[in-house]
Amino acid sequence: MNALNELRDFLPDDRTAALVTSDINRRYLSGFPSSAGAVLVTKSRFLLMVDFRYYEAAARRVQPPLEAFRYTRLTDDLNRIFLEENIKQVYLEEEAVTVSYFHELQATLIPEVLTDGLSDQLMKLRLCKTAPEVEKIITAQRITERAYTEVLNLLRPGVSERRIAVELEHLIKLYGGERVAFDLICVTGENTSLPHGVPSDRLVREGDFFTFDIGAVYDGYHSDMTRTVAVGHADEEMRLIYETVLQAHLNAARAIIAGNKVADVDLAARETIERCGYGEYFGHSTGHGVGLEIHEAPAVYKTNLTLLRDEMVITDEPGIYLPGRFGVRIEDMYLVRGERAVDLAEIPKDLTII
Repeated sequence: MNALNELRDFLPDDRTAALVTSDINRRYLSGFPSSAGAVLVTKSRFLLMVDFRYYEAAARRVQPPLEAFRYTRLTDDLNRIFLEENIKQVYLEEEAVTVSYFHELQATLIPEVLTDGLSDQLMKLRLCKTAPEVEKIITAQRITERAYTEVLNLLRPGVSERRIAVELEHLIKLYGGERVAFDLICVTGENTSLPHGVPSDRLVREGDFFTFDIGAVYDGYHSDMTRTVAVGHADEEMRLIYETVLQAHLNAARAIIAGNKVADVDLAARETIERCGYGEYFGHSTGHGVGLEIHEAPAVYKTNLTLLRDEMVITDEPGIYLPGRFGVRIEDMYLVRGERAVDLAEIPKDLTII
């Protein structure tokens, strides 16, 4: 309930309300997943507003001071509440409301509709994870690791990227994941030079690198991990690139310190790769926040001056991609804890040869 209380504190007076309609932020505030509805916050009430389809489940699940409220027509019921509580202004999520929906609410709601600051406030609330949120992220990670460890038994010459990806998705769901966290990246050989390569019918060959960028969702929370393994053997250049990326990853991890700027993490990885002469082959940011969304704040890039705070969860995922030849990426999630971040992965990072 801390997030609801902090959102209430965001309201300037008792004549102002906040209306949260996005699926992600509605779930964050209520703990209840649904495809429709709203969370209404006023100075005196917290309401999870859902329709007939969700009301019984919501009433069973939500805990006071949050109330489950069944609406018939959302705008009509909102207006009744606004009149009862003398609400004159209502904030909307400016980053989650379409122009057409904004105009609809502007035309139908009694209070003045405001789109200034609510999305930013919700983002700030979600930056640092609670203990239950961290546990869900870790559970999603353990599901991912179990599936990854098992699917390595299938990785051999003659197997297609698509077969590996399909089997991973099956195992993630079998071991308790709601779904995969994103479209899994399972690519081999020259396709590993594509940071967001799509699994194809390309067959694994002896001497290939194979990149797994994979994750699971558990109770709404995501995990994200990347491993690059070699099939059969790795030549000297492949080993050099791998070790360079690994060193960049480890240097970035050392920079994940509460009070450091997010940019410090990116620069630690980027400078390592640049010193080794591969800077032009590392073109994406070093990471991102993870939680109810696979990509959320803070974005880990070289100009982001956001300060790292305890209980943030961010990824560390430098890579080197040689076009048309091969690429290497190594990624783990880290929990910010003082001067030593907690690596949430238990899978080794050293080069694995299958």
